[in-house]
Amino acid sequence: MQEAVSRVARRGGWLVSAAAVALASVGCGDDSSGSEGSGGAAATSGGTEATGPTSGTAQGGGSGEGGGATGSTGQGSGSTGSGGGTPGNWTALITGEWELGTGEEITSGIFGFVPDRDIFVGAIRPIAPEGTHHTILALGDLGAGNYIYASGVDTNELIFPEGVGLRIPAGQEVILQLHVYNPTPGPLGGVSGIEIIELTEAEVTDEAEIFLPGPVALEIPPQQETTQTGRCTVNGEQNVFALFPHMHKLGTHFKTTLTLGGEETVLHDEPYEFEHQPFLSFEPIAMQPGDTIETSCTWNNTTNQEVSFGESSESEMCFSIMYRWPVQQDQGFCIF
Repeated sequence: MQEAVSRVARRGGWLVSAAAVALASVGCGDDSSGSEGSGGAAATSGGTEATGPTSGTAQGGGSGEGGGATGSTGQGSGSTGSGGGTPGNWTALITGEWELGTGEEITSGIFGFVPDRDIFVGAIRPIAPEGTHHTILALGDLGAGNYIYASGVDTNELIFPEGVGLRIPAGQEVILQLHVYNPTPGPLGGVSGIEIIELTEAEVTDEAEIFLPGPVALEIPPQQETTQTGRCTVNGEQNVFALFPHMHKLGTHFKTTLTLGGEETVLHDEPYEFEHQPFLSFEPIAMQPGDTIETSCTWNNTTNQEVSFGESSESEMCFSIMYRWPVQQDQGFCIF
């Protein structure tokens, strides 16, 4: 059994840095403009073993006065079940404990473990007490193309279609990133993390992955409503089956449009609520090379400052976070 260690960064930027690397090396078809957010990470190594729980400690600060995360627990899943709408037993994959004073925020609290066997996920959901802004699950590190799950405030469970599973490979570190904040007038703490329903390898016929279409160069002027759009082109056959619209607190409307064989299909077009960020499941949609995904976000910036891309609750994002199969060679971003 491995020792559990946690990592905490001040205003860390897994997605800021990942997107920047991907855009610089591959190029992006987003038709948006603006400046990128910025972020950094100070980290140590970490892990809990997939076959049982261990514990550790972490300390760190976020924006404003800064804060600390204290302790971590984690365990690998050991139960089996069935996907495609037939849930089995939910088990904790990995968790992290945190504590914050009033007004404090940690944008990148990091916990991890290394599984000793392949784990096949048929359903997934966050453990998200009050104060959990988002959870991110990644393989190896938080670089471009390594993340495998994301959730926000009030995110529901996601059950994969029959025969579709998300593989967590043996021997590769699984990273949990927690963004937690305390908007209350007193101290706040909890245990956040990820639960899964595990499938047997024989139950999985198609391997799924997450990817993020959407613009990252955001410029949202103060004291006005602004809409920005990103459009990218699919270059491989793939089937999409779930959508997680993701913005931050200034978001008011979110729209995702697929163009399939020249015909537009509006996948989602609804007001956005930061306090309710569900995964939207639908019958799998086949996409072919040349088809496009358009993500359009509207914000009402009531502040006196321009807001740009970033991980803090005070910055913004605009992503149609989606699940698909089979696995593509595009670093997990829609940046062909």
